[in-house]
Amino acid sequence: MHVFRIAMLIGLMTAPVAAPAFAQNLTPGFRLNEGKQLTEEEKERNKANEDAAKAARAKIPDAKQSSDPWATVRSEPTASAKTVRPKPVAK
Repeated sequence: MHVFRIAMLIGLMTAPVAAPAFAQNLTPGFRLNEGKQLTEEEKERNKANEDAAKAARAKIPDAKQSSDPWATVRSEPTASAKTVRPKPVAK
């Protein structure tokens, strides 16, 4: 009887933790666009949208330099500063 109680307690404690993992495997009872055939007009519209998106992405200029306003003010840490560790504060 004691072993049964321990097993029940372990089961009750792990169920809330395992519930989200089981919920990930659930799928809705319907599928989107399953078996739907596109008409020629819809195919042409989709292709036109893809071509327009590709043309818009081509117009975006490449990032040439960093936009960091403090880049020229900041100095690089010296080699000795990188190797020296700060001393712990005594309490």
